[in-house]
Amino acid sequence: MNIANFAPLSPRFLTACVTLAANLLFGRVLNRSVPRGPLFVTWLLTFDCNAFCGFCGTHTLKNKYPEALSLERAMEIADEIADSGTWVVGFTGGEVFMSPLLFPLIERLKQRGLIVYVVTNGLDLEDYAPRLVDLKVDFVQISIDFADPDLHDDNRKVKGLFRSAFAGIDKIIELRKSAIPAVKTNTVIMQDNLETMDSILDHLDSKVDSVHVQPISYEYENSPHHRDKDRIHKYIFDPNNRDEIERKLRDKVFSRPGFGGSYFKLISAYWFDPATLVEKVPCWAPFLRLMIQPNGDILHCAANSRFGAVGNLVNQSLMSVWNGLAIREHRSVIGAKKNGCICWTRDTAFNAMMKDVPLVNRLPYLGTGFRKRNVPLPDEPSST
Repeated sequence: MNIANFAPLSPRFLTACVTLAANLLFGRVLNRSVPRGPLFVTWLLTFDCNAFCGFCGTHTLKNKYPEALSLERAMEIADEIADSGTWVVGFTGGEVFMSPLLFPLIERLKQRGLIVYVVTNGLDLEDYAPRLVDLKVDFVQISIDFADPDLHDDNRKVKGLFRSAFAGIDKIIELRKSAIPAVKTNTVIMQDNLETMDSILDHLDSKVDSVHVQPISYEYENSPHHRDKDRIHKYIFDPNNRDEIERKLRDKVFSRPGFGGSYFKLISAYWFDPATLVEKVPCWAPFLRLMIQPNGDILHCAANSRFGAVGNLVNQSLMSVWNGLAIREHRSVIGAKKNGCICWTRDTAFNAMMKDVPLVNRLPYLGTGFRKRNVPLPDEPSST
């Protein structure tokens, strides 16, 4: 059984519920030190990549975020994550299989009972499939943009990538037991593939356990989605064609089972009228999740340059950063809905999911009814 289509039910789910409640109460409502750590951790192990996707800027982030964590320190961080009550850890990049830290970290986190997933372009998936199965990784997500191999390979500038990805998918399904790891795909909706999106998703539905989409995005300063709008213009939709684009989205995406939530239905607004989402979809990032960059920097937001790194795990503990003054200042701004920004990458699906929970939206200090207010900051950051 999956929770919100992104994590399987597990014995650690009760721990996750306690962490969620603590984060909302102490982090969002009171803006005080939080006794539990982040519910979700996204760990970007490297910005090296063996593909060259036209809409992705991962290669240019290599100099900004060089790998700086030793294996010894990375394993300590894994234990800190587990001790803090985190539920889910996702490894991404770059291409995760290019990092020597990946499998030792997966093994440690699975030993500690966490939900662990891996995001990959699939080029080397067949080689690593046996180890992913042996370690009982909960799910593997593969990026697939087209049902046609040549179009997919051309978009990602690696000949044979499509066939390699599906060879890896087939290998996992052949080797696994009890549907673990689950195999998921993610497709970026862009100008080149919207017309055939229904056939792409039909093809993927016949091959994998779960299919997901996300909209083309750009100008996220601290993420592979940081490319300037004018550099990826060929992928972006013309606002003058909004009615036709929305019709195609309804016919080819939203009509499918599992694609009816706010995350999907608001994609058009994200592209053409993003300011409207500021009030509709509150940000949950600094209250529930952290991102670890290859150099050890900790961020909760990849989109808004106003919310930069809140610490660095090379020389700080996870909980000291999670309860530090920097992130609590960010929580004050975001909790009062004064951040004035919106993002819509895959991780933001949690924001939209929370929007669809009626109880949350009826609580004035949590949902979209959160009243704009100034939250006083504590005099001293936590030393936890």
